Amino acid sequence: MELFARHDEAVFDYLSFRRDMEGLAAERAATHGSDTDLAVVQAVYDKMEAAHGKRNGDEEAQLDAQFHMAIIEASHNVVMLHMMRSMYELLRGGVFYNRQVMFKQRTTRAALLDQHRAINDALQGRDATQARAAVEAHLDYVEDALTNQKKADRNESIARQRLQHETQG
Repeated sequence: MELFARHDEAVFDYLSFRRDMEGLAAERAATHGSDTDLAVVQAVYDKMEAAHGKRNGDEEAQLDAQFHMAIIEASHNVVMLHMMRSMYELLRGGVFYNRQVMFKQRTTRAALLDQHRAINDALQGRDATQARAAVEAHLDYVEDALTNQKKADRNESIARQRLQHETQG
């Protein structure tokens, strides 16, 4: 998380890696996941919907990470599973970080839930192409929100400098 805080490019590299790995995992889960695997994904998604109604950001973020890990587990690729599990703390931390930035930007929680619904629907329908596309669209949305927030932060910094100049001069 310190790396992410200090180096913008690390955050975007991480999201790019997630998009590639999780898109592939979703495609594989739709194809190779058992009915039980997909029932686990559905159960976590159902918890996400329930948490959404409670407006508990921490719970939503924790379930968000669980949802993504359930998809990776359903892909049944041992190497991918090992890599992503080893990154689980980054994934979990990244989800918290991303949601904090997105809430700061007033990005709607409903849009995130809709994206997770699209991922889940494609998985439950065993549509591998759509599952991958839905994951990629979701992570593109997260990346765009982070890019917009970084730009807003830079603009605010410049505005504060101008204000300081005006109030001191």
